Amino acid sequence: MSKKKIIRWSIFVIAILIVLIIVLVSLGNIEQVLDVFKNHFNPLMFFLCLGMILLYAFTYKLSLIILVRRKYKNIPLWRLYFISGSEFFFNAITPFSTGGQPFQAYALKRCKVSLSDSTSQLLLNFVAYQIALNLVSVVCVIMYFDRLFKSIDNFIIFLVVGFSINILIMFLLVLIGTSKLFGKALIKMINGICKIKFINKLVGDKTEDVTKYVNEMQEAFKEMGQNISIWIICLITKVLANVIYYMIPFVGFRVFGVEISMENFLYCFALTSFCLTTTIWVPLPGASGGAELVFLILFKLLVPNVDGINLETGMNIDTIATAGMLVWRFFTYYFMICYGLFDYLMFEAFSPEKFSKNEDNVIDLNDNLKTNDTEQNNSLEIEKNDIILNE
Repeated sequence: MSKKKIIRWSIFVIAILIVLIIVLVSLGNIEQVLDVFKNHFNPLMFFLCLGMILLYAFTYKLSLIILVRRKYKNIPLWRLYFISGSEFFFNAITPFSTGGQPFQAYALKRCKVSLSDSTSQLLLNFVAYQIALNLVSVVCVIMYFDRLFKSIDNFIIFLVVGFSINILIMFLLVLIGTSKLFGKALIKMINGICKIKFINKLVGDKTEDVTKYVNEMQEAFKEMGQNISIWIICLITKVLANVIYYMIPFVGFRVFGVEISMENFLYCFALTSFCLTTTIWVPLPGASGGAELVFLILFKLLVPNVDGINLETGMNIDTIATAGMLVWRFFTYYFMICYGLFDYLMFEAFSPEKFSKNEDNVIDLNDNLKTNDTEQNNSLEIEKNDIILNE
């Protein structure tokens, strides 16, 4: 991603934040929210939240570091640490969290990791995240779907849609990586769709891109099978990272003196999972707008109250839910943007020399030699697929 695009998306994220503040002010409860923080702020709980999000970030980074260091032990750990952490910044400022992997591939290339290896490790890391995300979500749905359905039956359709999309994406990734038959069928389907005139005019012929992606995913799954114990360790780190992340709202409400009971701890955990699952496909950086709305709807159910008033603060549950949402978004989104930006700047400051403009997107001779066999296999696979499509 060019510096101009980084600046452009960063400005867009700041604009979203300004709009959010304007919306809160227009709702008329911003003064009450500020009073909650002013009169009930707990610095101990604030720093506990800070420690949790830092622990989440550290745990989240481990999987990519483990995968790359397995083959490239000469790359310093601190460099991989910054590369892995930069994902928080680039994902947060791009729609659908799509900016992290392209930069990481570029950064790994600068550390002399071959294109085929960087692609494989990034795909394995992404698959580990998707499976970890869905494992936790499935457990939460099994445990609390009935309770949630009774509480917000009109909103449940959005949860079902979001959950279904995540599960579908996970199964598609597994099928693409493990089934050559499915991979060929997908390529053939994309080829047919791209032959439709208005689609071809809109996006062009994506058959070659999809073929390349299918081959890379199958190569990644093949490598996973050969190093399954390493990949399972990576999966465990992603599960642990998600568990820490989902605990943050439980502590976040205590930042301003509202204590969610321990008997609702797991339900609070599940609601955070549902919030992420429902909004992960909102087409704005950080799922902005959708994430805030879903949090308010879900967590209003958890605020202790008598006739809609929280006795600990004397405020209505809408105000308390808004305050909780602000704490949650501050730590899990805006703080993580700054955290990821710091890692990106540290990588740029202490990394190997940048490529020249002519080298930026070109694989050097050494990488070509390292990946020659893989590229020949991919070329043969593409030719085979073309023969099948022609038939």
